[in-house]
Amino acid sequence: MSTDPRGNWDANAAVLTFTHPLDTSWLASLPITARVLDYGCGYGRTLAELRDAGWRNTIGVDLSGEMIARGRAKHPDLDLRHIDRMRLAEPDGAFDAALLFAVLTAILDETEQDAVMAELRRLVRPGGLLYLSDYPLQAGSRYAERYAAGLARFGVEGAWTREDGGVFRHHPRERLRTLTDGFSLIAEREIDATTMSGSPAVVVQMLGRRAPTLDEG
Repeated sequence: MSTDPRGNWDANAAVLTFTHPLDTSWLASLPITARVLDYGCGYGRTLAELRDAGWRNTIGVDLSGEMIARGRAKHPDLDLRHIDRMRLAEPDGAFDAALLFAVLTAILDETEQDAVMAELRRLVRPGGLLYLSDYPLQAGSRYAERYAAGLARFGVEGAWTREDGGVFRHHPRERLRTLTDGFSLIAEREIDATTMSGSPAVVVQMLGRRAPTLDEG
């Protein structure tokens, strides 16, 4: 089942604030000349933080045209690109690192999630880095009720609907680890953060190194 979130992102692009913290110390081994992709960059918040930390060879892509328009207005020096499909017109191994911040939460369908991760495995060179940040299943009755309603409506564990109609998904830890197959885990942490609406939430962040395939040796 596919639930396309682009309409909700476009409708709310001017007011949403993304909150997952970027720990640039996790990227300390990455040369400042490295080519970095922010896949699902929104309005360019994390790329602006990378720029301020010294990394300038960066590209951000997003399916929401309104998010990209907001980002270009706020950060005209960043290379932010609107895309209309998951696959990019970039060669295999085109990037030294990729960020994937709060993207999987916006994709209900596991086949579509798998396609995103396959594309990142294609785009990140062997030995390159993937920095993933997303939501695990949250504790508490507030989310338990939302998850129950989401399971009944969508048949997906962890699915829930925000007050503005946006549909999201939180993940069992095992699912997040499965999605990062092909990247050797370097670091993992759980941190307290807030959602886009300002509610407290737990975030899982993972840093992985792209392993070569058998063909790549």
